[in-house]
Amino acid sequence: MAGSHMAGFKNSRADLFMGASMVLVPPVYDDPTLLGRVESILKPAGFGHLTVTTAERHDEVIAFSSQLAHVVSNAYVKSPTAQGHRGFSAGSYRDLTRVARLDADMWARLCMDNGDCLIRELDGLMGSLGQYRKALAEGDMDGLTRLLAEGSRLKGVLDP
Repeated sequence: MAGSHMAGFKNSRADLFMGASMVLVPPVYDDPTLLGRVESILKPAGFGHLTVTTAERHDEVIAFSSQLAHVVSNAYVKSPTAQGHRGFSAGSYRDLTRVARLDADMWARLCMDNGDCLIRELDGLMGSLGQYRKALAEGDMDGLTRLLAEGSRLKGVLDP
């Protein structure tokens, strides 16, 4: 799983896959010889991690790890405040919005093809955001602190 917001062959580069994840979804999940051959063929590309999974699991995780990030990033830059962010923003804004610049036709197709999984992820995110909104609206400093601490703790566990 690798790429950039720049499409087309003219934007290709030799190190595009260096350290990236390769996800294989074989039709038959029980052929270690074939998987070993595929891994040796892919090794020169520099992939950092090889995952073998089912189509169903692929779709669930990609909805979360890629498609949701693109949709959220794209929606985030639509805030009227985004028009005047220069001079105020730095790394957080850049990190959150990097994938907002995208190939709209391609990403629309990808999201529609995986709509059920992406809807589940959007529903979960909107539910979580609702908890933060509620804490803010009610002036619940302790509740907001707990929500933020929980997110920070989970990030530490997921990506130490």
